[in-house]
Amino acid sequence: MAVSLAIGVLSGGKLSRLGEIKLARTWWIAASFLIKFLPVFFLARILSPSPVTCTALSLATYFMLFYGLYPNLRLPGFAFLASGIFLNFLVIVANQGRMPVDPAGIGPNLLKSQVEALAASITHQPVHDGVRLGFLADIFGWRFLSGNPTTFSIGDVLMAAGILWFILHVMHCGFPDPQKDARIN
Repeated sequence: MAVSLAIGVLSGGKLSRLGEIKLARTWWIAASFLIKFLPVFFLARILSPSPVTCTALSLATYFMLFYGLYPNLRLPGFAFLASGIFLNFLVIVANQGRMPVDPAGIGPNLLKSQVEALAASITHQPVHDGVRLGFLADIFGWRFLSGNPTTFSIGDVLMAAGILWFILHVMHCGFPDPQKDARIN
């Protein structure tokens, strides 16, 4: 998102227009993030990454997120954003509620403790032989703006493209009138 904002400013967009954003069902979207991340911070030491727990958390998170996103699909970039989220949802549900991550994407300097932490995570897991839809997993690695390598998926790329499109549109054209078509001409 920071890169999208920087591109928007550098291309002559107005940051003040971001204050015009009025998304429908924002509380559902926010609640989905709380369901996704509160267990990570508060329950990770208590909950084991069992398939039932991970799948239940993922289903609750994504159903709330999809419900929140649905009325916003007409907005510029939201179809890409939702498509990326859906691809991540597919691979997560196909793999018992956890996103597979290829440690090779991070690089050879990955510490053994980091791989063990990934295996104990309730949201992610290392790629293994039985992974389903592996091409949709976090298999690509890169370093950007920090020395820490990270991995990403095809879904993440679509989400980033959707966010970039939306932010650039709002910064350059303002928030779309809900009564009009929201496509960029």
